[in-house]
Amino acid sequence: MKFRRLKNDDWSFGRGVSNYADSDEAILLNCKTRLMSFKQDWFLDQNQNIDWFTILGQKNNEETIINEVERVCLNSEGIVNVVSIDIVKSTNRSASIEIVVNTIFSEALKLGVEIWQ
Repeated sequence: MKFRRLKNDDWSFGRGVSNYADSDEAILLNCKTRLMSFKQDWFLDQNQNIDWFTILGQKNNEETIINEVERVCLNSEGIVNVVSIDIVKSTNRSASIEIVVNTIFSEALKLGVEIWQ
């Protein structure tokens, strides 16, 4: 698997093949991009990704966030299982999420994602 590297949470350009990651880095970048994408962002599948607008606006929603993050991670190519998910919600409809996953190449890889509206 190859995946375009991110710079400031957006695709990087201008460096040819060095803009692309492979192996574990590609798997984690793919998962991070999918987690940061809002539901109905992708025109080919409107039900893909997470409905962050609704979820982050609710109270006592940690279980919903954990379930949705796990669903997206497990449906990401190369991820075997999710070891742990830690969520830090702030009061301004945002969340910091740290996920530990096992991939087809390695175990216990950390992935951090910042979600904000």
